Amino acid sequence: MRPIYDLATAFAAQVHEAGLESTRMYEAAVGIVTDNKDPSKLGRVKVKIPVLSDQDSTWWCPIIMLGAGKNRGWFFIPEVNDEVLLMFEHGDITRPLVVGALWGGKDKPPDKNPGKVPHRSIKSRAGSRILFDDDKNQIIIEDGGGKGRITFDSGSNKITIEALDGDVCFQAPADELKIVATTVEITAQQNVEINAGTTMAWGSDGASKIGSANITWSGSKANENCGTAQSPAAPTATPKDIADPYGS
Repeated sequence: MRPIYDLATAFAAQVHEAGLESTRMYEAAVGIVTDNKDPSKLGRVKVKIPVLSDQDSTWWCPIIMLGAGKNRGWFFIPEVNDEVLLMFEHGDITRPLVVGALWGGKDKPPDKNPGKVPHRSIKSRAGSRILFDDDKNQIIIEDGGGKGRITFDSGSNKITIEALDGDVCFQAPADELKIVATTVEITAQQNVEINAGTTMAWGSDGASKIGSANITWSGSKANENCGTAQSPAAPTATPKDIADPYGS
């Protein structure tokens, strides 16, 4: 701070400081996103601030994201015309930061709150969502096209995978696929096909029963030696920890 020699110097310092402060903004402001295609691919957006100008946009504004870091973090970029809340670094209006997004009269929330807040959810523009339902003790993952749904139901102690329209496909082309359960039931309204590329083994440690209106055996050789027949080894599930590629 410059030394004060007289009143004129003091007044001049005050006028100078007031001029600097007049360009600063220490309170939050609402902005409207005008562009989100950051050429540097840093997840920034341009925003216009109606209380300052309804025409001009800011430079690219960083967005405060949860867990942001190298190749990680919460990646939810606001869309053009979304309302966002801004703060300014050291009050400098040329250095805005997006601290969050806002719902308003035009942009409604994706769910309703009766007061107890029974639902938490993450929902995309296309309607895909993850729903946390505390009333039903469920977690639901579903796509926006209404094609599939996965329901984790702790109340019924059940996980349900549904193809509401289309097929369900489990694939492990490079390794093994194991199903281990106390009881397994497979029901098809039409056909059930099981095919093995080389060898197929099936059996039971107890009794086996095959029932059908017609049974057909076909093959180049058939061995019905019941005296030495053994069931194949039962599968076992051995979960393994997956290494963290980022070393955290």
